[in-house]
Amino acid sequence: MSQRSSPMIVSAFKIIGASLLAVALIWALVLGWWQGNDHTPSTTELFLYLGALPLAIVGGYALLRGFIEHLKAPAVSQTSAPSDSVDPLANGATQTAEIERGYTINLVGAFAISGSGDGPSDMLAAQAAGVRPTPDDSLLDDAGFPIFTARIDALDMEGIGESLAQHDASLNEDIGRSEHLRMLALVDSILPAGLAQAQEALTQCPAISRLNLVWLIPPGLDPTLFPRLQSWLESHYLAAFEPAQRALSLRAASNESDVMAHIDRMVLDAAGTSNDELTIVLAAASSIGSRTAAAWSGRQGLFSADRQSGQIPGECGVCLLFGHPDSADTPVQLTRVSAAEREKSVDAGGRISGALIEQLIAGLLAVHRIAPADIKAVVSDADHRQSRVGELLDALGETFTELDPLADCPCIGAACGATPPFGALLALACAHEHALSLAQPVLCISQQHPTARSAVLLRPMPLVAGGMPPAV
Repeated sequence: MSQRSSPMIVSAFKIIGASLLAVALIWALVLGWWQGNDHTPSTTELFLYLGALPLAIVGGYALLRGFIEHLKAPAVSQTSAPSDSVDPLANGATQTAEIERGYTINLVGAFAISGSGDGPSDMLAAQAAGVRPTPDDSLLDDAGFPIFTARIDALDMEGIGESLAQHDASLNEDIGRSEHLRMLALVDSILPAGLAQAQEALTQCPAISRLNLVWLIPPGLDPTLFPRLQSWLESHYLAAFEPAQRALSLRAASNESDVMAHIDRMVLDAAGTSNDELTIVLAAASSIGSRTAAAWSGRQGLFSADRQSGQIPGECGVCLLFGHPDSADTPVQLTRVSAAEREKSVDAGGRISGALIEQLIAGLLAVHRIAPADIKAVVSDADHRQSRVGELLDALGETFTELDPLADCPCIGAACGATPPFGALLALACAHEHALSLAQPVLCISQQHPTARSAVLLRPMPLVAGGMPPAV
């Protein structure tokens, strides 16, 4: 008999002996009780008390002891460590997904206008100077008090009305809402600058042969008007481009998730293709109007002296130019969008966590092999609401200790108000300006929406051939 089996035999004898002792003790107690009470047990009682009861007690003890031993045993990992001989990226689909996460695109120009400035640099300066929206005497709440807005006073509303009337006599009337007319005035203010750079690139860079213009339309505008608006924009702004050189499409964007999903899809589609096209993403929206004010007030979402957590109506126009690096002195590399949804609305109350944004940032930096210390600024579309600011600061936490929350983490919405669903694009234009001025990587965060969150990385350097980022 081996030495290894000896302890097992000893343990078995101990268990059997203890069980027999327990049975004998139970029998003694039962028989003593019957004798003391002069009781003659029946056959059923003999079976129950002298058979089933001892077995139940001994079996219960064995189960209890086994359960206790299980709890005392060290936890076993559910996932075994991967073998050194197994490549986690050996699967073709996994390899493709890993490569696609690293795709980037050239952002060669960014133009923007809002209530806080006529360009990204002006907006960043206004944010740093503490410029904030002011009471608007032309827009009153239900109590007759002026509503705080970030209005652009210089919009040519009369000129846009004449432009629409010249092209389509009834288009102005069919659009109706002042917010949508202001949107078209914003387009008129911002699009010419983007088209001018695109025209210059087409003229001076032989490698570029075509311009794609994508116009993102905010919610609320009747989709049946899209063809007429497309015709208006083509006739008034694209006449300088040969028909074979240009393409125009209008796409509805219902919320921030739609907008950032479009940007992500554009980066993904552009990867691996030739750099012979320029793409302009045009977006404009205005929240300044009586209908919007009434809607926000009705859902308790309009800022007032008694409701500091409400939104302040704003307006913006953004024109982003993507394409060949030769069309800009210093192109900025834009990554794919890292996006996710919060489980609970940030407006629901309770502790505000920035864990989701923190995870999105960590994933971006890991994919592009950039250390947190290399990030020199974080630009967010957050506004004045403490819920957004607190979420951002919690997300940055101890990872970005070198960043000054005031100087290095501008919240663009605090100065220009709420501009759904294009606040993220406005922040993206400002992040582009920051990346150029700092000549360092910059993060852009979208967090205006109650649940939708996204992050992108910008860095001022040209792409290598094939659209893949260079090794860092």
